[in-house]
Amino acid sequence: MNASKRVGALLLTSCIVAPGMAAAQSNQVTTVEEVVVTGQRASDRDSLLKKRDAVSAVEVVSANDVGKLPDQNVAESVRRLTGVSVATDKGEGRYLIIRGIEPNLANVTINNQTASAPEPESRNVKLDDIPSALIGSVTVVKSLTADLDANAIAGQVDINTLTAFDRKKNILSARYVRGVYENSDRKANEGDLSVGGKFGPEKQFGLVLAVNYSKRPSYSEDILATSRQVVNGVDLPAEMDQRIYDPAWRTRKGAVANFDWRPNDSVKLYARVMYSEFGDSESRNRFRFFFPGSASSYTNLTADGGDINVGATTARRLFRQRSETTDTTTFSVGGDVYWGPGMLTVQATHAESNKKDPIRDEVEFRASASTGLGASFRLGDEMPDSFTVNAAGLNPANYRLNNYKRVSRKAGEELNQLRVDYKLPMSDWGEGSYLKFGAKYLKRDRFQDQTGRTFTATGAAAAQTLASFVADTFPTISDGKYSFGPTINFKAARDYVDGNQSLFTVNATDQISQSVTSDYKVVETVTAAYVMASIQRGDLTIIPGVRAERTEGDTKAIAFTSATTLTSGYNSFGGYNYTNYFPSLNLKYQFSANLLARGAITTALGRPPFVDLAPTVTVDVASNTVSMGNPNLKAQKATNFDFSLEYYFPSEGGISIGLFHKDIENPIFNSTSTGQNGTYGGVALTNAIVNSYANGTKAKVTGLEFNIQKPLTFLPSPLDGFGVNFNMTFTDGSLKVPGRTVKTPLIGQADRIASAQVYYEKYGFSGRVAYTYHSAYLDTDGGLNVSDATGKSDGYFGALSTLDAKVAYKVTKQFEIFAEANNLNDASDYYYFRTSNRFREGESYGRSYRFGLSYTY
Repeated sequence: MNASKRVGALLLTSCIVAPGMAAAQSNQVTTVEEVVVTGQRASDRDSLLKKRDAVSAVEVVSANDVGKLPDQNVAESVRRLTGVSVATDKGEGRYLIIRGIEPNLANVTINNQTASAPEPESRNVKLDDIPSALIGSVTVVKSLTADLDANAIAGQVDINTLTAFDRKKNILSARYVRGVYENSDRKANEGDLSVGGKFGPEKQFGLVLAVNYSKRPSYSEDILATSRQVVNGVDLPAEMDQRIYDPAWRTRKGAVANFDWRPNDSVKLYARVMYSEFGDSESRNRFRFFFPGSASSYTNLTADGGDINVGATTARRLFRQRSETTDTTTFSVGGDVYWGPGMLTVQATHAESNKKDPIRDEVEFRASASTGLGASFRLGDEMPDSFTVNAAGLNPANYRLNNYKRVSRKAGEELNQLRVDYKLPMSDWGEGSYLKFGAKYLKRDRFQDQTGRTFTATGAAAAQTLASFVADTFPTISDGKYSFGPTINFKAARDYVDGNQSLFTVNATDQISQSVTSDYKVVETVTAAYVMASIQRGDLTIIPGVRAERTEGDTKAIAFTSATTLTSGYNSFGGYNYTNYFPSLNLKYQFSANLLARGAITTALGRPPFVDLAPTVTVDVASNTVSMGNPNLKAQKATNFDFSLEYYFPSEGGISIGLFHKDIENPIFNSTSTGQNGTYGGVALTNAIVNSYANGTKAKVTGLEFNIQKPLTFLPSPLDGFGVNFNMTFTDGSLKVPGRTVKTPLIGQADRIASAQVYYEKYGFSGRVAYTYHSAYLDTDGGLNVSDATGKSDGYFGALSTLDAKVAYKVTKQFEIFAEANNLNDASDYYYFRTSNRFREGESYGRSYRFGLSYTY
């Protein structure tokens, strides 16, 4: 059966159409000859249709496009959209950064309800937890309407899973992938299976079941400098902290079950279940070499590019074994029912997330300056050009057992929400006009519980040297540039500690501090109501609305005092409540069947991260330092302005350009106050350093977006199989904080973001090469206050370019074989302090290749 779909001004009659494509509404159509659209062209067309027909500014990744490149999770699938980049971990996308706004300020929904997230440090939703194979489509909403949650200064990310009614035919697809990594001899395995369809009388029932499993190894080398220091006028790293992650494994498991019942055109009922699990286990060898702060420890201490020699210093060798598991279960029931003249939508969702770190154990050996430990090194424009440790520093007999840390942690969130919407057609306002109003209730229950203790070696244990626990030796890392040396046999060291407990002491105060100072509990409720309308006036669509949200929260933690014990309960309490109103206005004007304009003025909110709100107090008397939360933090507020022009080519493809500006009040940042006198956690301190969180004055970001998608069908055969997609975003932002003398960008705000793809599809062959880029951005502020007025402690993530590719061939209509490659240009992550020549971290993770086959019915 043929289906008709409009693209631009044309009606294309297609035998094969992208799933989920909604018929467009227009009176200006022209019938042309039949065109068969498949693969990448179908995906692009589906995305453009949804973008064009949306009531506000959106970007869409269609069902077909998820997985077209070697994107292993949702974040990687979405990073190729206009204005979107990702924060990565070991080269793999984790959090979305939309229009230069940090991930904490993006709202993520799954099947139209707020997603749960167990991240104890933030409100971020880890999108690397969700396998891309389970996703039907992803929409990034850039200008909010009143029916959407206001907690979305960056925007909203809507993740939808596939249903049986998204497809005309039954669903059956399977895929198997085998992967290799150039820095590891371990192999990756991945597979997914989806089945479903409509059944029952008149096909009124629908069911889709999907499962996914993947396990991939990783090997990375990471070099850090935790801080910088100036010695005799030369800016030096405080240390060379080298880390080898091997072996390291990441596993993903996921399942989706979607049930629908549509007895007639007036009733649509459903139940949705989604489970995702992410596991990350790693073994980390670590070599810390400290650069002294005294010039007398150096010879030839200059910044002219020559070799610098250092002695009379200390070093440490460590091994950490870590395992982490995060799982999220989401269950939703709801439906759309025509009730009276309009449609009533009701949806209830329960979600539960858990993050478990059952083991974060670490053993440490230390070498003193008396061993003659030293090195020579050469500074570079970014990373050091060389680092060579002398024989004393490489000799395992010079490193003595110092301590063994045993740490575990768990965190979680329970989220319950109910929403009710009613959409009433208003034909008197123009064809397609409507009035919509509704309400939502959301309750979060978030906690973190950590346990830790340090076993310090004494007597015969303190005399034990690394020579008795050597596992292997890495002469150098980073392509021979840096000395590393012996590594630790963790099992042997752990067995020694467990078998000789009498030779170790546990500092009771330190154990209590490690076990209670990070514990907190936050319960937050948000009650919302809204009213909005869509008014059609010829070619003009006007969408005014207003939303009200009432936020209430209770926080509690354990303030560490001299009386605190391991069994102490919560003794520090806080609370917050506020009501906000969010007016919005979206406009859409159709100049012609191919050209339209959008404009919007919207408002949004950014609630503080839970860990910032928790009233924790930690006092380190030895360093005269206090770390504490701030339950009095204000929520960030934003006023957003958007304007765009979109042109859809008469055949296929489109081009758009957009401007946006955000004014943000009460931006939140890390604060560091020096010279503080007072009592903290029951401890009186003088001239202390207090680390906390505070609100700034204001922030702003302005940007320009450009996007083009075009299949080159006008070229002669066989070149007409080519197509191009390209987008680029320019942003400029700043954060105003009292005492700052330098311009400070927003966290996550890259000045330039770009994505480019070239693809070819014909004769059963498909190939695609994709390039992504972001310029440097601030990822960690160094405490935005007078004590660091020049921002020298601010941490930046350097510019990053990646190149990925995929080729595939359809052996039959159903079977396809493919090969994929990630990071073909062997990009590595680079971090620095304020200026690019002051390195903070560099991590390399290499290329990866995957091969597989798929079956699609």
